[in-house]
Amino acid sequence: MTYITNVFHMTVEPEALEEFKGLIAQIIALSNKEPETLIYEYSLGQDGRSVHIVERYLTDGVLPHVENTFGPFAERFLKLATIHALYVYGEPPADLRAKLQSFGAVFLAPLAGFARATVAA
Repeated sequence: MTYITNVFHMTVEPEALEEFKGLIAQIIALSNKEPETLIYEYSLGQDGRSVHIVERYLTDGVLPHVENTFGPFAERFLKLATIHALYVYGEPPADLRAKLQSFGAVFLAPLAGFARATVAA
């Protein structure tokens, strides 16, 4: 079983933060219904504007998420948040790689390590 991990580094202006929180609540609710989405977490920096997203998907689940779940929210999301970096860990297929490159992705191939399954509380 292969997976892809995406880590986004972005900023949201303080005056847009509440609207952003409402938007991501909708995206998270839909993402939670995707069986191939393993991790989908947003974190806010102490500065109140730095936001990181950590996403992990079974490889076959990334493109459907980007196109079907995130796609309808993309324009509004990108008006509220400025993406500064996207790191992609894993070996995405060519169609997914092309889609992630539109976000300025930096790709990193697996070198060594392991991942454990987690149990939801």
